Amino acid sequence: MSAEDQAAGPAEAGARALAALRRILVVEEGRRTCVYADSRGLATVGIGHLVRPEDGLAIGEAISQAQVDSLFAADGGRALAAAEAQARAAGIADAAFVVRLAAVNFQLGTGWTAAFPNTWRLILARDYAAAADELAGSLWARQTPRRVAAFQAALRRLASG
Repeated sequence: MSAEDQAAGPAEAGARALAALRRILVVEEGRRTCVYADSRGLATVGIGHLVRPEDGLAIGEAISQAQVDSLFAADGGRALAAAEAQARAAGIADAAFVVRLAAVNFQLGTGWTAAFPNTWRLILARDYAAAADELAGSLWARQTPRRVAAFQAALRRLASG
């Protein structure tokens, strides 16, 4: 946590982190008020929100900006909470890294560490450069190379800092 975040208090720091995550994800996911089929054919709306049955939405339906904000607050909040817990487990306090890690949790789900056990093991061992290298040949890197490159860059910043 930065000195600014410590001075602001946990609620304000959390709000800043969620806003930073939102800025990243608007670029990476987009922001749409009309439900659409994503690259896998799954109904999606807002800022990368995968529509669930309880949402009561179908492809082609529209939602308000307030609904986009509400869906993101829930989805982004879960991703950020998972990233904060993962960062604590790994002994990482860098706020910018936590936000990038939250973007990983948002895209891959909060159980991403089980899908990438070698990367997670290397992060826990604080071998951040090797963790970044480990992702290079992954299916994830082939599917979304810019997102993986952003995570690799965040890991490398930890390695150099």
